[in-house]
Amino acid sequence: MKEKVLAYLPGILLFLIALFIGMHTYYDYGISWDEHWQREFGNISYNYVFKGDKTLLTYPYGYYGVGLELPLTCIEKWCNLTDTRDIYLMRHEAMHILFLFSALMGYFLVLRLFKNNVLASIGFLMFLLCPRIYAHSFFNSKDAGFLSVFLITLSFAQYAFSKNKPSLIFVLGLLSGYSTSIRIMAFILAIFIGGFLLLDLLAVRRKKKNTKPAMINIGLFIGGFCLALYIAWPYLWVNPVHNFFYAYAQMSHFDWNASVLIDGDYEKTTNLPWSYFPRWFMITVPVLWLLAGVAGIWLVVRDFFKKPSDFLQNTTNRNFLLYMLCFFVPVLAVIMLHSIIYDDWRHLYFVYPSFVLIGMYAVNKLYIMLKGSLKLIVPVVFGIQAIMLIGFMVRNHPFQQVYFNELVSHDDEYLRKNFELEYWGASFKQALDHLVTTSKADTITIACNYDDPVTNNLMILPAKDRKRIKIVPVSQMAKAEFFVTNYRGHPEDYPSTNIEYSAKVLNSTVICVFRLKKS
Repeated sequence: MKEKVLAYLPGILLFLIALFIGMHTYYDYGISWDEHWQREFGNISYNYVFKGDKTLLTYPYGYYGVGLELPLTCIEKWCNLTDTRDIYLMRHEAMHILFLFSALMGYFLVLRLFKNNVLASIGFLMFLLCPRIYAHSFFNSKDAGFLSVFLITLSFAQYAFSKNKPSLIFVLGLLSGYSTSIRIMAFILAIFIGGFLLLDLLAVRRKKKNTKPAMINIGLFIGGFCLALYIAWPYLWVNPVHNFFYAYAQMSHFDWNASVLIDGDYEKTTNLPWSYFPRWFMITVPVLWLLAGVAGIWLVVRDFFKKPSDFLQNTTNRNFLLYMLCFFVPVLAVIMLHSIIYDDWRHLYFVYPSFVLIGMYAVNKLYIMLKGSLKLIVPVVFGIQAIMLIGFMVRNHPFQQVYFNELVSHDDEYLRKNFELEYWGASFKQALDHLVTTSKADTITIACNYDDPVTNNLMILPAKDRKRIKIVPVSQMAKAEFFVTNYRGHPEDYPSTNIEYSAKVLNSTVICVFRLKKS
């Protein structure tokens, strides 16, 4: 028992350090483009559940999953938060805590898989130190939030299958249903888990043993899934089956007809090349994490064909078959169904934990192969990568969301002119902070190429500063004192060189404020 507790300590320590840092920095992150809408989805569902308001049933986006948005709204209402700054700071704090908790559950998962706290610590760092996802864990409740719950479900799935207790299988069903209430793509995880339960039933029948426990497990999993899905997703309460498949149809072919920048060219979101996700994934995941994942994929495939039964029976290795399915099936589905994804690969962030776990398969093989003091090579090399990433994240705080690895050029303004950079506008908070701090004027007039990021980030400023900002339409820019841009939709340089404030990451400008006239 003492050894087990000691094995948990590194993960708990890493979690507490990350929690301390997060709780002292969460207020630095701005509000993302969609965060206002995510909160609105939660409010509409809250009013439906607790006030009988039927707006949800006619709302155009009522089919959005609110597994996380509804609890966030409940916290907001029950804590009597009324000022927008307090509301969004609470959201950022809560979502980051969830993300860190999921990384801790990832640590426990790797520890159970390999019985080694060094490898488990490496796994925790790989979950935590993907800079883009780290930043999104504060202001992206849908993609990063879904990733967190998905990882928690994967961790519990391994535990439930290893113990094979009916009560745990039921809880696994609850977690799978709850995950699906956040993003309907989690339904595939439920299908995979159900498939493994079916394999266990067939194995019992083949051995001519009592099939009743295996059948009970299947029933408990399905029951838990349906129960949690129904409770956590009020949109299903009126017509569960119809509304579920309607939501699936809407989300699998979401209608957003626009263009996104990649490799210097604008591509239509309705006709993205198959390479869109692979390209983004390759240049935004830290290189060593990328190499480990690719090596893990090769080793899992190799070992599967050597001994398929070891990956189909209820063994440790079967978990890695699940991770392969959870990584490749969503990616292939997006490519083959031409589902719309955009900005970077945020819609598929939830496949990242599976990729890390596959990578840990390779790291474990390497660790076993090395003997004696040579084993230190593994934690040292991964530690160096972790230190490099921490250095990037500290230097570029709070703009970690624009991280690119060494596989793409970091030349002056290259990233800004060739890729979607700070596409969600969270950096507008820093621009507004600068203006309200440095200007003594009672009213600060600004224009920008998009109003939404300014309007959103005004909500996280102190109330006295919000009143000082006046937004002027671009068509009336002559009335503005400042022009603010994050270069979305306009990666080229602007003619003015009168820069009041700017922030760069990897030599590319993330946010810029141009002074148009004197106060």
